[in-house]
Amino acid sequence: MTDTEFLTTLPEEIISKRVTFKKTKSAHAAALFSIWSDEAVARYMNIEKFATVSQAQEMIRLIEEEPAACRYTLFIEDQIIGSLGINDILSADKTAEIGYELAQQFWRRGIMTEALTTFIELLEKQTYLRGVTAKVLPDNTASIRLLENLHFDYQSTTKEFELYTQDVCTVLNFFSPVSVSKRYLRNI
Repeated sequence: MTDTEFLTTLPEEIISKRVTFKKTKSAHAAALFSIWSDEAVARYMNIEKFATVSQAQEMIRLIEEEPAACRYTLFIEDQIIGSLGINDILSADKTAEIGYELAQQFWRRGIMTEALTTFIELLEKQTYLRGVTAKVLPDNTASIRLLENLHFDYQSTTKEFELYTQDVCTVLNFFSPVSVSKRYLRNI
């Protein structure tokens, strides 16, 4: 199996206590556009704020075509509330970079904590990965707290080009072992 083939074995649908994950499809574009075009959300996603649904459709097409990426649309009942997934596989390190976002009205309800925990547990069971990484802008304190609560460790600060501002920005890099037991045993 190649380094990215496991992505094709991930389930089409995942269900946690409150959230249903479905592999992102073009049919989700209009609802995701409403999230990805929200200035408060887009500023933390390293994307230009979307102006048209066709930009969301193009983003979904690019994700579907990228062998090292996988995205799930998040639902509560029948409402699309955000997405999460793997942005890239770093073969040498056996790590996956994750990304995630929620519609503003669902912030600070523990939904992303639940979703990421479920997703990381799935990666532990079904992949060869040894760890998960996430990149966060320093002013995204809610996301930093989320990662710390999920036992991610700060690793480094780097500079990257940010599409949203069209400028170089500072990014905080976080890491967590995929193994849930390893993540939680560190706090005992």
